[in-house]
Amino acid sequence: LPGAGVLSWPLSDIFVTQEFGAKTGPHRTYANGHSGTDFRARTPLPVFAMADGIVMGTGNTDIACPGASFGQWVLIQYNNGLSSTFAHLSLIKVSQGQKVSRGETVAYTGSTGRVTGPHLHVSLYAASGVKVQTVPSISCPNHILTQPIAPINAYLDPMYYLPPYKR
Repeated sequence: LPGAGVLSWPLSDIFVTQEFGAKTGPHRTYANGHSGTDFRARTPLPVFAMADGIVMGTGNTDIACPGASFGQWVLIQYNNGLSSTFAHLSLIKVSQGQKVSRGETVAYTGSTGRVTGPHLHVSLYAASGVKVQTVPSISCPNHILTQPIAPINAYLDPMYYLPPYKR
C-alpha cells in the first residue's frame, strides 16, 4: 500500500461529518463501525477522482431497494494500489472501464440510498480486496443489490491517505 497523503480531496470544500471505523485514533477499524468517511456536501457539488485510475463500476442500489445502502455509486481503482467508492450520488458522469485523472469530476453529490441528508460517503480499500458483486438485500427481502463488496480487512481509513485535515 502507498504511504500517507497520496490522495487528493474528493470535494472542493472539506468538512468531515462522520469518521471511519468503530473508534477514534490511528488504529480505527471497520468492525462494528462506519465503512468510510462522510463529508458534508450540498447537492449537487462535483466529486473529484482522488488519483489517476480506472472506473471499475457504477450503479444504483435504489433500483433494487429504495433507501438502502449506497444509492448511486462509483468504484474507482487508482494506479497506486487503492480503490474508492463514492456513494449517495445524484449524478454519475463516468462509466465502467473509463480512465480518470486526479481532480476530474466523476459524479455529483446527492442523497440517494440510506441517508439522513445530502453528503458524500467515501469508502477506501486495498485495490485487490474489492470488486463489484451481487448480494441479497437485508432491507428488501427477495431483492438483490449490486455494489462494491470487500472483506473487512480490505477497508482502509480514507483520512490517512488524504491531505492533512484542518477542522
